[in-house]
Amino acid sequence: MRVFSLRLVFVLLLGTVLGCERELPFQAYPEKPIVGYQIEGYVTDHLGIPLKGVKVALRYDYEFVDTVQLPSADFFVDDPTKNVLIRVLDRNHKVRAILFEGHSAVGRLNFEWNKRDSFGSLVPSGVYTVDLSLNGVSRASYSVVVDGAVTAVTDSLGYYMIPDESLPVGFYPVPRTIDLDPSSYGNYRITPLMSLELFLDVYRWTSVTLTKDQVTRHDFVI
Repeated sequence: MRVFSLRLVFVLLLGTVLGCERELPFQAYPEKPIVGYQIEGYVTDHLGIPLKGVKVALRYDYEFVDTVQLPSADFFVDDPTKNVLIRVLDRNHKVRAILFEGHSAVGRLNFEWNKRDSFGSLVPSGVYTVDLSLNGVSRASYSVVVDGAVTAVTDSLGYYMIPDESLPVGFYPVPRTIDLDPSSYGNYRITPLMSLELFLDVYRWTSVTLTKDQVTRHDFVI
């Protein structure tokens, strides 16, 4: 009888412990530190169901800096026997597109990039470098800012993430005008204020202000 009682007490104690473990509140682990900037979040409907395949476009905010004349975007070839290579590189120095490769007559070369990669797809928002090299030696380059492009797509959980590569806070110079006003032409700097736009039947957008070395979170409920 005593053995049975001890077993019963043990079972009751075990059940109590396990029951308490199930009732403990969820405890989130500390976030992994990042270097630079990052935006992430979830897109769900009003019932909390995740929306997969939603395209998220990213737009930058600019502040005026100066009206200094920037160098020409033209490239110059000084030797027709040298191999010419014009590439588009992203901020991680990854080749996104090759605009020209081969030999060229002496003179100026001017290739306008259509903001597509080597596969014909539009590149995400970001700062890209168009680089000219002769016989493998870089000779000249200029920057192109791609703004308002699709930069993330939600996965099966409705999750999206925009990495530091597409968040060039502080980049300068960006030659541009505001609302096509010629008097506003000058060199601008990209600010920490970013706009997110969703490609849905109903237009949705928001703005977020980034903090360096911290993840900026924003969830959309459609």
